[in-house]
Amino acid sequence: MQNTGRKTAEKSFIVEALIISLSNFVVKIIGVLFKIPMTYILGVNMGIFNAAYSIYAMLFMLSTAGLPVAISRLVASANERGRPREIRRVYRLSVAMFGLIGLFCTLLLFFGAEAISNFSEHRDAALAMRVISPTLFLICISAAIRGYFQGLKNMYPTAISQFIEAFFKLAVGLGAVAVSKNLGASPAVQAAFGVSGLTVGVFLGTVFMVAYKHIYDRRNRPKRPSRESEAWRVLAKRIALIALPVTITSSALYLAQFLDTLVINRALMRSGVELQTAEQLYSAYTTYAVPLADLLPSTLVYPIAISILPTVSAALAVKRYKKAKYYIFSSLRISGIIALPASLGLAVLARPAIALIFGTGGVPIETASGTVMPIDVAAPALSLLSLGIFLISLLSTTNALLQACHRSYLPMISVSIGVVFLVIAEVGLVSIPAVGIYGAPLATLICYAVALAFNIRFLAKTQRLKLEFFYLFAKPACCAAFSAAGAHAVNLLLSALFGNERRLTCAIILLVAVSVAVAIYIVTMLAVKGIRENEVRLLPMGDRFADYLIRKGYLEHHEQRSSRISDQNTL
Repeated sequence: MQNTGRKTAEKSFIVEALIISLSNFVVKIIGVLFKIPMTYILGVNMGIFNAAYSIYAMLFMLSTAGLPVAISRLVASANERGRPREIRRVYRLSVAMFGLIGLFCTLLLFFGAEAISNFSEHRDAALAMRVISPTLFLICISAAIRGYFQGLKNMYPTAISQFIEAFFKLAVGLGAVAVSKNLGASPAVQAAFGVSGLTVGVFLGTVFMVAYKHIYDRRNRPKRPSRESEAWRVLAKRIALIALPVTITSSALYLAQFLDTLVINRALMRSGVELQTAEQLYSAYTTYAVPLADLLPSTLVYPIAISILPTVSAALAVKRYKKAKYYIFSSLRISGIIALPASLGLAVLARPAIALIFGTGGVPIETASGTVMPIDVAAPALSLLSLGIFLISLLSTTNALLQACHRSYLPMISVSIGVVFLVIAEVGLVSIPAVGIYGAPLATLICYAVALAFNIRFLAKTQRLKLEFFYLFAKPACCAAFSAAGAHAVNLLLSALFGNERRLTCAIILLVAVSVAVAIYIVTMLAVKGIRENEVRLLPMGDRFADYLIRKGYLEHHEQRSSRISDQNTL
């Protein structure tokens, strides 16, 4: 019975991750579809839109990053102990506390928009910042409800609300910016109309979450509710103690994009680049490279971090330490197995990926070395950023694991140290003429690597685990390198054969290259036994697939392997 219960929990964890993965993938695809026509409509003025959106993203993380985590963790713990009254108290406290924070951030962005835009040398972005500012309050309310349901291991409302936000961002934003351009509005007004879709989408997503919560509570009232609960003051203190370090941790990770807005133009101008050229370089980097680099980890790996937190918290709440250690090991392995081929694959396929989605056109950029197109700037930058997919994926997973293990302050320390390196590296590297815009992705890699090194150290020490990168990821890394080499060879061959970068050509190149890479990765992983039976069984239809591979001799059968690993603490 114990094995059956653990197996059900494992399946639940993966199903929750798959729901959020699918939701995030759809949302990111809608986001890409949103930016393609937006780039054509705004042209070189896309930098105005990006500047407003990046500052919003920073305040968004400050407003909401700690909230869902704090709520999901406390709700999961109370639910495991059968305390519905405590769950209701956690929810009401979180809405009140973070609603005030959201209101403060809304007012800060609305009234401080002019000062922020002037300092960052994006003077036309102030109006767009004001238009987007109300979403910060709305997001706090929505995020409180999302955290409530995530703690109950119900990921569906989160997924649906994210889709609503993304869909109306696309529909309203594109329609509004197209109308404003036809009316001859200024670039500042066009960018403001473009971000208005996000404000409408967040409002409607919040309305859905409130309605869903109301209906759910009416249908799921406990017949004999327990009166057991911690005091209001104790719960408020716990929410603050959990949410504050998590908020600082998560917002610090988004500081890279925020710093891009504040630093790039000023640092490029310090190195002798004209303001117009600096704006074009900034626009090419943030429009083409950054969204694609964020697409894979946010859709494939971040959901593992979201879904593993309440699972580990619940196991620790009832003192099932072996189960918690097993989930820690599994989440790290799965994150790495997914992130490694994604990281190396995108690095070698950066140019055709950009050409497929955004095309190869745009306004030429006059640089000291000659005239280049935006894709010529963005492709190398994306290759560099892609190397960070593995780092940021593991960093996000280890952040969630430390938070689930009641060590929320440790990721805050790790990421804060990483941010110090980020600031020094970005300001210094971008100001060097020979490095220029590529200092931004290099600084991001440095930040992720430093923060991850500290997280691994903290996790191993606090949980008494032996976490060795070679043992965890050596085989997946070698297999990912072979798959990336295969993808690169296909790219070179087909590029030479077709001789152009039209969208259809790039689609064929990517389809063939990715198919070859996936095939190589799967075959080599099975050949070197780089994936284990329990990890295969966590996948959809994993039991049938694992049994087939065991019969064929491609997979080792170790029924009690995970239990032995936990018992021996040799993770």
